Amino acid sequence: MRTSVDVHNYLQSRDIPHEIFLLNSPTRTAERAAALLGLNLCEIIKTVIFFVDSEPVAVVTCGDKKVSYKKLKKVLGTSRVRLASPEEVVELTGYVVGATPPFCFENKIRILIDKSVMDVEVVYTGGGEINAMLKMKSQDLQGVTQGEIVDVND
Repeated sequence: MRTSVDVHNYLQSRDIPHEIFLLNSPTRTAERAAALLGLNLCEIIKTVIFFVDSEPVAVVTCGDKKVSYKKLKKVLGTSRVRLASPEEVVELTGYVVGATPPFCFENKIRILIDKSVMDVEVVYTGGGEINAMLKMKSQDLQGVTQGEIVDVND
């Protein structure tokens, strides 16, 4: 299982400015993370893993948004999309649901970033453990992931 140390080392090796916060409580949901950090829900981003046909895709979006299956299907040019199970998330990324950062995965996964993420200068996301949060600039996030900027929110 990967940890916040893996996330930190990954970013540090690429000279990406960031901070990792270890909190006293788990941050399994965007709502919980926002409450613990005293932030607006839109400042928290989440990484949601889907399967498109048989290929995994990570969608990064703001905590106050929901991914539209219809828009995701259109962006990906498919009619079959399903949410990955918690076990599949661990297998693919090396992280548990609620702690998954948007990069530094166990396996190669295509990354899509909803355009709403780029409207927030500094974002907070899963830091690799259920009590770890990662803080970084959204521009750096897009740069390190090379994620495609798309419109996939409801």
